[in-house]
Amino acid sequence: MNEKFHLAQGSSHTPVEKGGMRIYNMRFCPYGQRSLLVGTAKGIDFEVVNVNLVDKPDWFLALNPLGQVPTLEYSDGRILAESLIVSEYLDEIGDSTRPLQSKDPFQRSRDKMLMERFNMVINPLFKVMLNLHKPDLDLSPFDKMLDNLETFEKELVSRGTKFFGGDKPGLLDYMIWPWFERFEILFAMGNESKLKIPQSRFPRLFKWTNEMLEDEAVKTWWLPLDAHVQYLKARLFGPVDYDFLARQPQSNI
Repeated sequence: MNEKFHLAQGSSHTPVEKGGMRIYNMRFCPYGQRSLLVGTAKGIDFEVVNVNLVDKPDWFLALNPLGQVPTLEYSDGRILAESLIVSEYLDEIGDSTRPLQSKDPFQRSRDKMLMERFNMVINPLFKVMLNLHKPDLDLSPFDKMLDNLETFEKELVSRGTKFFGGDKPGLLDYMIWPWFERFEILFAMGNESKLKIPQSRFPRLFKWTNEMLEDEAVKTWWLPLDAHVQYLKARLFGPVDYDFLARQPQSNI
């Protein structure tokens, strides 16, 4: 997949091809990645347009005043936003032979509950990531993140399945994956053994991580650790550079 430059202020809005679907994304955004994973897993034909979230185009704000990704646009002007909403919608309209949600109402609701619960992992993770450059880094959010990860370790053990979704990744798997892809940033940038997630504490999640890396949708949208680290360094020290991958010759990441 060739990387695309991020459109910024001053760019123009190109109409979506008739009958087509477009997903606005930011290449390093875990929320945008959620919907790209689902759309790919469901075999949906969609166009991806990357948007500069620091210098957002006026036309993008007109489509979604919150200026967030993912934002889904149809050629007839219909718009959807918010990662969970867009992802659930894509699951419903995509390949019916590859359902990502359980037919059982209780299990489906429990998965949604766990998606919400995962915010208790995301929030402390971001607190650590955005403070990695500080010499007096507070490690308490990292400890809190680990405590909340235990819910998902125990859930996988309880289900006794390869993925949260069973034999194949389901919606819950794809909704939490983007942050697992980014966990190693902490150790790589923090240079702290205390910021390394202990495999002995989460053996099932480590196995799940390796199995997710073999999934075709994950392979399509996965980025290597050094790319995530370079992006975060730009976030912390400036200037933010969304397009370093696109500038690499013959980038096929």
